[in-house]
Order: sequence, then structure tokens, then C-alpha cells
Amino acid sequence: MKNKLHIDNLEIMAFMNGLVFFAPVALLIRTKAGLSLEQFFILQAILSIVIFVFEIPTGKLTDKIGYKKTLVLSECSLLFARLLMYAAFITGDFAVFVAEAFLEGVSACFSSGTMSAYLYLQCDSDEYVVRSARIGNFGTAGFIISTITYAVLYHLFGLEGLLIAAIISSALGLLSSFGIEKEKQLKNKESSEKKIKKLSINLENILIVVILACVSITFILINFFYVDKLENLGISEEWMSAIILGYSLIQMISEKLLKMISEKKYLLTFMLGFLTVGMMMIVFGMSDHVLIVIPIMLLLPLAVIVPEYIFDEIENKVIDANGLENYRAEVLSIYNMGVNLVEIIFLFASAYVSRAGISLSFILTGCTMGVIGVAGFVMFSKKIN
Repeated sequence: MKNKLHIDNLEIMAFMNGLVFFAPVALLIRTKAGLSLEQFFILQAILSIVIFVFEIPTGKLTDKIGYKKTLVLSECSLLFARLLMYAAFITGDFAVFVAEAFLEGVSACFSSGTMSAYLYLQCDSDEYVVRSARIGNFGTAGFIISTITYAVLYHLFGLEGLLIAAIISSALGLLSSFGIEKEKQLKNKESSEKKIKKLSINLENILIVVILACVSITFILINFFYVDKLENLGISEEWMSAIILGYSLIQMISEKLLKMISEKKYLLTFMLGFLTVGMMMIVFGMSDHVLIVIPIMLLLPLAVIVPEYIFDEIENKVIDANGLENYRAEVLSIYNMGVNLVEIIFLFASAYVSRAGISLSFILTGCTMGVIGVAGFVMFSKKIN
């Protein structure tokens, strides 16, 4: 593996993708252009629909054209989406916003699972997890910098300045994607497309989807409902920015932590990680004490992301064990499609239980994390060892 101090094109691309300068005012960009809240939610629905519909087709295409080319396509689509967002903001044309949402969804589909598949093919077995964490850290670093600098850019150049800065970072991300090393060629191995059809009725693959969904749901709760918890504690919502920067910085410890864990202990660490996350979420949901809640807010994202990186490798090993390595991107897309469905069910369920307070969603999700952590350990220890 290359020197850890060396920053390659993949890491530069991840960093540029993290520089979303307009993220804190994403809603304001639409409303200032004349869109209503109803139209904003329609755009989000269009984005979700595009991702859902194109997950599997883009996965099939990725397996045919290769991972590097797909990452380039993803960056290209993202750049055009940013350009369309700028045009839509200037013109206030809802149709242009729709086109932007479509391209952003296509970009997400091209990147979905592709980075994981690319790294798994390029890295040695003992390097994949740490390498994934390193790439993730570059994206987090970009997010931190854009979060810190957005206020200055907004003050000096307004919303247009934020959009132009995002276009520049996307253009640099596209340029860096051209320099990514081409992936290794897979060895010829018999593999049948019929095996993919078994995924829908295969218990282990259903468990994979549930595990991935729980990780995604946890971050949904963190991103949308941390501020609700702060308000319940009587803390100003203005402190949310400090909380976000705090847990983002702490998240970057993940690479160092994963280096300390032996590959043979990955599955055990995954289980213990999910049990820890489950316990933290239950305590978070039940407690109203600032000295308990704030530390959990800061540490929970790190506690989630460490087993998530480990499970990425487990997921790929299961694909290998099932003889589906030639269809890796498509299988990963199918998993992600299932995750989207579970998320939809969760969001509707949360809307129902929210009458009892959002804390119940944290508690129920925490209980589920603990149970599936143990279930995953039992099932996959037989499969990949």
C-alpha cells in the first residue's frame, strides 16, 4: 500500500465532495428562488424516486464498464447538477430544479456502492477497512472546512457565492477522478445471474439490508433530531453547529482506532460496536441530563461509523462467498435499494410514534441495533470464517 502520508486522487475527490458550502442553507436557496415548501418537498421526493429507480440499472452498468469509469460519471453528473442548481437559482425555474434533482440522484446512484467495491478490489484484505476510514476522513475534513467557511462566504458573496464555490469544488472533484488508478481486473470465474434473484429470499441478505438500514436510520436521527433534543434540554439551537463540528472531528479518530484492531477481531468488534451504539441510543432517548446527553451526541457518530466500516468488508466477503464477485456493484445496489425501503417504513413508523416523543424512536432503534448486532455476529461468523 502507498505511504499513508501520500494524498492520492481518490482522497482529493472525497475531500472535494465534502465541500458542500451551501448545505446549511439548502432550503433557503430554493425558497429565495421563489419555490414554495411544497415544491421543496416535491424535489426531495423526486431525488428519492430517481435513486430508488436507477439503483439496479446503474449497478449493472458499473459491473460492465468498471468502477473507475463509474466514479468519473458520478463526478460528472454531480458537476452538471451543481451547474443546474446555480441556473435554477438565477432563473427561479422549477423545471430546472427538477432537472438538478434528477442529475443529483443519478450521481448518487453511480457512486452508491461503487467506492466500496473499488476499494475492496484494490486493497489487500488487511487494508480495506482502514483505507475506507481514511477516504471517509477526507470527506469529513471537507465537510468541516465548508461548515466553518460557509458563514464567511455567505456574508461576502451571498447565496450565489456559495453555489459558485460548490461548482468549483465539484469541478476539482471531477478532475481528480480522472487520475484515480484503474481497478484491478477480476479473474474469470463462473457466476450466474440467477444467483442474484435469490437475494430477495435469502435470510443473510435480508439481515445485511436491515443492518445497513439501521446505520442509515441512526444518522437520520442524528442529523434531524439532535436539535430537537437540545431544545428539550433548554439549550439554544445555535449550539447545534458546535455539536456538529465536535462530532465530525471526533469521527476522524476512526482510522486510528481501526488500525489498532486485528482483522481477526473485526466481526467481534462489529457486534460489540452495535451493542454499544444500541445502549447509547437507549440512554440518549431516556435521559434528560445534559452531562449524559451531550457526550453521547459527540461520541455516537464515531460509535456508529467504526462498525459500519467493518461491516462494509463483511458485506463484500459475503458477496465473494456467494460467488457473486462479478456482479458486486449490482448486488450492492440491490442492498441499497432494500435500505431505501426500510428507511421509508421507518419514517412512516416514526411519524406515528412521534406523538409519544422522538425519544421513543431512539430507544426502539437502539434496541434493534443490539439485537441485529448479535444476529449478524452469529450468522456471518459461519459464512466468512
